[in-house]
Amino acid sequence: MYKVCVDIGGTFTDCVVSDDQGNLGQFKAPSTPKNFEQGVMDALREAAEGYGQTPEQFIGQIELLVHGSTVATNAVVTRNLVKTAMITTKGFRDIIEMRRANKIETKSMYDALIPPYDPIVPRYLRYVMEEETRYDGKVTKPINRGELKIIIERLKKEKVEAVAVCFINSYANPENEKTTAELLRQFLGDDVFITYSADILPTMGEYERMSTAVVSASVGPIVSIYTTALEKNLEASGFKGQLLIIQANQLAQSVTALKRKPVYLIGSGPSAAPAGGVFLGNILGESNFLCGDMGGTTFDGSVIHKGEVSLTAGYWLGEERVGIKAVDVVSIGAGGGSIGWVNSLGLLQVGPQSAGADPGPCCYNRGGTEPTVSDSAVVMGYIPADEFWGGKMKLDVGLAKAVLKKVADPLGMSIEEASQAIFTTVNSNMADGITEISTKKGFDVRDFSLLAFGGATPLSAMFIADLLNINKVIIPRFAPTFSAWSMFCLDIGRDYVRSYICPTSNANPSDINHLYEDMIKEALKEFAALNVSREGLTLIKSADVRYAGQYHEVEMTFPEGDITAQDIEKLTAEFHKKHQELYTFSMPWVPVEFQNVRLIGKSKGQKITMATIEAGTADASEALKPKRLCYFNGQYRETNIYDAEKLKAGNEISGAAIIEHPLMTTVIPEGWQCSVDEYGNYIARRKSPVETFAEIARS
Repeated sequence: MYKVCVDIGGTFTDCVVSDDQGNLGQFKAPSTPKNFEQGVMDALREAAEGYGQTPEQFIGQIELLVHGSTVATNAVVTRNLVKTAMITTKGFRDIIEMRRANKIETKSMYDALIPPYDPIVPRYLRYVMEEETRYDGKVTKPINRGELKIIIERLKKEKVEAVAVCFINSYANPENEKTTAELLRQFLGDDVFITYSADILPTMGEYERMSTAVVSASVGPIVSIYTTALEKNLEASGFKGQLLIIQANQLAQSVTALKRKPVYLIGSGPSAAPAGGVFLGNILGESNFLCGDMGGTTFDGSVIHKGEVSLTAGYWLGEERVGIKAVDVVSIGAGGGSIGWVNSLGLLQVGPQSAGADPGPCCYNRGGTEPTVSDSAVVMGYIPADEFWGGKMKLDVGLAKAVLKKVADPLGMSIEEASQAIFTTVNSNMADGITEISTKKGFDVRDFSLLAFGGATPLSAMFIADLLNINKVIIPRFAPTFSAWSMFCLDIGRDYVRSYICPTSNANPSDINHLYEDMIKEALKEFAALNVSREGLTLIKSADVRYAGQYHEVEMTFPEGDITAQDIEKLTAEFHKKHQELYTFSMPWVPVEFQNVRLIGKSKGQKITMATIEAGTADASEALKPKRLCYFNGQYRETNIYDAEKLKAGNEISGAAIIEHPLMTTVIPEGWQCSVDEYGNYIARRKSPVETFAEIARS
């Protein structure tokens, strides 16, 4: 039997397979943006071929399939959403358009022109009702069913595909929202996706709650169509195992649960990789990583500090605010398919536009017409034209050179100079992205190693490290499929949250325990569908805490069991220390207050072991392939090329050199030394000035 993890990327869909002995295999297939489920099936067919079986034989032996998808993320980013309506309390119709008034967090304060926000739900599809729930949860005005009936007729006339119910103070008591949602389902039927804000994010803060509910509603039918199609394709191929989907919070969940709360699918793929980084760091004795994942379309950066993944309780996706807990990832338009172009000022830019998987870079010879990062890498000799994707795809260097003239001619450069300019620019963009999540948040990049994964990151990793003055780069053995591989490191579960606004000095333990009992009850109901009992469930309690008057909270962990007054007192003292650690100051004289209480319910998922590779010496000459001309620092030079599958533990490779794997290419520039560890990972270190000078003297 097999356990399989599949991750959809912008250009390729990655598949990692674990057999009964724990042996791992990795496979890729081109992504299919028009029908993402087809890319998943294609990747499974590649795996079946790798194991010498028919697709039906292989898929029939899969007992667990864990899947990460960009379907929901792509829908929001491209605004390819369904027609969505919102029903809210009278007087609050424009909350989602006003957002945070003049505090526009998605734009720079120095932008001269900021276009007006275009909300997902236009004003004519925002309906209001006379209802009222007080801050303490008391319903003083139930919904008017006659009023709702009129709204339902308008929704039918407008042929909306999704509705979000967002009433004020529903976090304190969702009765009015829940009743409205049930009536909408009754009269609109299964063809219209219905959700309500207290079911998605039962916390105070009407804008975050409404925005998250609207985003969830707008992707609901898209996620439902995709997951249903995937299930049907798998079933038709003989799949009888369990299908789990990775959520933005690094936990896996059933398809049924995800269809109810589809907003959790946003950020699904990138959320898995940092968990793999923590697992790998424990083996290598590393606790601080700056993670970089460059695929075909985007570059995702995240931080692992002291062995913990940086999470956020809300983030911006384009112009939309999503309030759920998720891995703190910065994504920019920088990938192998990113397009190089000259702007109106005559300056070179790379991205955010991308050739994606269809048509892809020009060198793919599939109809691409714009110069991309991949075209540049092929022209510079970094990517082998005849052995790309294990030889399954031949790259056309002539097409790449021809299209690069679009950049070279306006800039007065040669094709090679333009290629290097595109490559340098995209590396600078990625370095800036890492700065966003590190330096700008108080981390010193010199205290971190760069963990480089994804199909394209090993091309650029050491160039990025040079720009950031990072001295160590780690490229995992399974870097080409690392997000999929990392899914083996994740648990099955979900997170829950309830608002509890109260000074810690006045907090009542019984009130807090009552909220936790409510969340545990919800968790047990959801885990029962996965055949997980209370005994098999791990519960982690925490709280969002802040100084009175602050805008941002710090998440603090509670001990196991019922919360006591002593626990609250201890948490308050620990909060001062944590605040000092995070922000270099604390204010013990200022009152501390609770904002939310949180619960993570999870059961242990499948775990993997790291197999070792054959041991060797520092001499890597047995892995040498014929040399190739590669373009470094403005000139072509004969460069050593190594076969990744022939490298042994202990091998040392000095730059400039290239390591070729069927699914990735690693470029080692001058000034770097790369060694292969016992697990097949590449550990690259920047040479000291003395070492570099000695090498120059010897040459």
